[in-house]
Amino acid sequence: MDLPFSVIFYQKRGSNTIANEVKTFVKNELDLYTKPIDDAVVVTENLYLSVDFQCNDREARFHMDGLDTLPMKYLEEYGEEVYLAPTEGASQILFDNVTNRNKNLDTHMDGYYPFIPGYYRIKIVVNNVFYYSWLKVLPKQISESQWTSMRDDIENTLHGLAQDLVHSHASVGFRSDVPLPLHVLRKVYIIQKNYGKWSQALQSIQQKPRIRIQKHYALIQQGKAKASDVKSVRYRARHPESKDYVYQPSHVRSYDLGENQWLIKILRFITKEINELLDYIDIHKRNTKQEIEKRSRYFTEEHEQIRLKKKVLDQLNIYEKSMKRIRSTCSSSLHAEWMQEVSIKETRSIPYTLQLDYRYRQIYHLYRMLKNDTVSVSFDSKYDYFWKRTDLLYEIWGFIQIIKGLQEASIGFCIQSGWIYNTRESLQSICVPFLDAGTTIIFKRDDITLHLIYDEHLAVNREETDRDHPSFTNGLHTRPDVRIDIFNQVEFIGSIMMDFKYRPIWNIWDNRKIAGRNQNDTMRQLLSYRNNVTSPYLFEHSSPGSWNSYRSVNESWAIYPSNIRNPNVKDPLEDYGIRLVELTPEINQASFHKHLLEAIQNIIDRARH
Repeated sequence: MDLPFSVIFYQKRGSNTIANEVKTFVKNELDLYTKPIDDAVVVTENLYLSVDFQCNDREARFHMDGLDTLPMKYLEEYGEEVYLAPTEGASQILFDNVTNRNKNLDTHMDGYYPFIPGYYRIKIVVNNVFYYSWLKVLPKQISESQWTSMRDDIENTLHGLAQDLVHSHASVGFRSDVPLPLHVLRKVYIIQKNYGKWSQALQSIQQKPRIRIQKHYALIQQGKAKASDVKSVRYRARHPESKDYVYQPSHVRSYDLGENQWLIKILRFITKEINELLDYIDIHKRNTKQEIEKRSRYFTEEHEQIRLKKKVLDQLNIYEKSMKRIRSTCSSSLHAEWMQEVSIKETRSIPYTLQLDYRYRQIYHLYRMLKNDTVSVSFDSKYDYFWKRTDLLYEIWGFIQIIKGLQEASIGFCIQSGWIYNTRESLQSICVPFLDAGTTIIFKRDDITLHLIYDEHLAVNREETDRDHPSFTNGLHTRPDVRIDIFNQVEFIGSIMMDFKYRPIWNIWDNRKIAGRNQNDTMRQLLSYRNNVTSPYLFEHSSPGSWNSYRSVNESWAIYPSNIRNPNVKDPLEDYGIRLVELTPEINQASFHKHLLEAIQNIIDRARH
């Protein structure tokens, strides 16, 4: 295909710059989803990426998924979409980790939002002709199959956990701080996904509803009567006094049918559901706006945290607009003139014609989906971000591996409560709550209780601690990805701090840099968790008043994926209490479980001595 433009992506690997030109385009978007995607241009995540879009038509537009994460000063707008105009001179940077390259730059940005693994649709518009193609982004630290394996493992594990709760008749439901739970989003998605089908069906019903033709009789003067039947003759025979009148039949339409009565019931139900959804959305919008205001005190408008929150707000506005439009559609149908002739009855039996007429069947199908009480497992919408960000996907996958590891026979802990295990909703429908900051799962083995805590801020002074949150820090690093607090029957006996590092080992620990100011950020973080965290509740009964004499954190972990390029690093555990632990998808986790058992047992043994 001769193209009136050119698109070239540039990616830097060290001192080398690799150019990848997009040569394959289709003009029908449907073909884009049916043609093989093996010929897509392939780049790697978290590396410098730019695009050069050349075209003689200065009105040409380059659209691509993810462009909206760039600062608006680089973009143009066309309707509700953003695009790049043909580049002049230097190519347009899509990702560059500026902060890592030069931390002295006061740019108030962190190198733009990284393009995470997956497929990104490219759309070029030249002279009102559309061209489509793909850009494929591969994960950097792990293989593509391992990346896919992580997501599959997470989904399968969470599905399994939820189903186990149902089958064991555990109560389901949860205290969740997620402003818009997935059981709400599920209904939004059901209504939106099927809106095209059932709105067309509803429009067709409005124009041509099901009716029943009935005979209606009335006395009409004989000279004006136009028809008669057997019933008319019988009436005259029984009422000779009406000889000057004819009991005339006429055909009238009746809309008061069972299927139309059900239609009213369903439309009222949908309207009620939408009103409840709008209440949820309104609360979530207010909370999101407050979060944006708080972050705006510390970050510029282009900062990733603010941009992500604004994208959430934009999506909520879309949901709100959509729900109001659908509610209006239902209201319009309920106020149709012929609807006023339909009686409102509390009917339980389902008319056969409700299934026979495909239009009514579409509406009834939506009703059943919204009221579906079969067993279903759904995920909180926030998981979508984890599916798309490899570093975050690795984090949640790693947390699940810890949950599994603690329950291994060799380690022997059993879950008591927390997270999905606190669910209290319908036994037939479980929404897997998101791993919000502070999510705590409690495990028990004999006389040992273990609190597994996800992404919680540490207290920064003694007054903020309590027996369930026993530790505080005087260091700068206050938010480990995972904290394991361990208790025996009478007291708190120690912690393990863990951080997931989706990066090569040389960016995590280097013994040559341990002295003074040579440490990198990650080394300082790990050492801070080990050395600066303490607890007034440590050994409060067995050794009262001596908590300052002991380390609250026995070990600080860096968990990272294996990589053939990773060099051998001298183990810093004995000298510094830092444990470097490989954890990789599709690789046996026996070594990880061994590390976990050893670290926990060290804390238990210390308490016994």
